[in-house]
Amino acid sequence: MPNYITIGTYDGVHLGHQKIIKAAVKESLKRGMKSTVLYFPLSPRFYFSGKNSNCLITLPGERDLLLKNMRIDRCDSVVFDASVAAMSAEDFFNNIIIGHYDARGICVGHDFVFGKDREGNLNFLKKICLKKSNHFKHMTFVNFENHKISSSLIRRQLTLGNIEDANKCLGWNYSITGKIIEGARIGRILGFPTANIDVPDLKIIPPGVFAVKIMLDGDIYNGVANAGYRPTIDKSKSHLILEAHIFDFDKMIYGKTLRIEFLKRLRGEKKFSLSESLKKQITEDVSVAKKYFNRVESLE
Repeated sequence: MPNYITIGTYDGVHLGHQKIIKAAVKESLKRGMKSTVLYFPLSPRFYFSGKNSNCLITLPGERDLLLKNMRIDRCDSVVFDASVAAMSAEDFFNNIIIGHYDARGICVGHDFVFGKDREGNLNFLKKICLKKSNHFKHMTFVNFENHKISSSLIRRQLTLGNIEDANKCLGWNYSITGKIIEGARIGRILGFPTANIDVPDLKIIPPGVFAVKIMLDGDIYNGVANAGYRPTIDKSKSHLILEAHIFDFDKMIYGKTLRIEFLKRLRGEKKFSLSESLKKQITEDVSVAKKYFNRVESLE
C-alpha cells in the first residue's frame, strides 16, 4: 500500500505539529493510503551546532508514543547524519520519500525545508509533487499570543521555566521520566524526603519549583519538584538537578522509574544562608502547591 507521508523533527508534537499530522491522517484515509511520519530524533540545527544536552522537548521514545497516539499507521525515525546533510532535496525526495516509502502524497508545515542548503522548500515540493503526480498539502501555522507555535518557542519557554505557556503550546503537560537515584538526603534531613531523578542529558529540565503530578508504579501522586543547581547546598553549579517531593509518601523507591508532569511554576530557585530558611521556604512551597491542587480538583 502506498504511503501518505509527513516529515519533520516533530520535537514536542505540539499543537502546530498536531495540525499537520491530523491533516496527513485525514488525507491518507481519503485516498486509501497508509499514513506515515518520518522524524529526525535530533534536530538538524543541533547536528550542525553540536548541541547535545538540555535541548530536546521529547526524547525519541516519547515522540514515538505521542505520534502513534495520533492514529498514525507508521512512525519511523531518520538519523540526521553527514550523509543526510549532504543529500540534495531532489535525491532525498527520489531515494527516500519515493524510493523507500513509495509516497503518493505529502503534507508538511508552512516553513518546512529539507535537503542540502535547505533547497527543498514549499515551491520545490509543489513542483516535484506535480511532476510525480503526488498529492501535496501544506498547513498554516498555529499561533499562541501572536507568536507562531514552534519547537524553538517551546524550548525557550521551558528553559525559562514558563511551564504553563509551554503546556498551552504543546497541548499536553510537559513531563520528564527518569530513574530514581540516591542523593545527599538533605530533603529527608529537613523533613521533606525527595526523589532525585536521573534525567537523560538531551532532555530539557525547566528551572524552578513546580507543582507536579508524579506517576509511580501505576499510581498518581501530587507533589512539588525542584529543578536547579541547589545553590544553598552545592557550590559547584555543575549541572541542573531534578528532585521531587511526593506528598504523604515515605517509601524507599531507589532504582524505580517515575514520571513527573509539570503543571505550575511556584517560584524560581533561591539561595538560602541557613538550612532553617530553606526548610521554611520548602514548607511554604508545599502549602502553596497543595492549595493549587485543592483549587484545581474542586473545579473538576
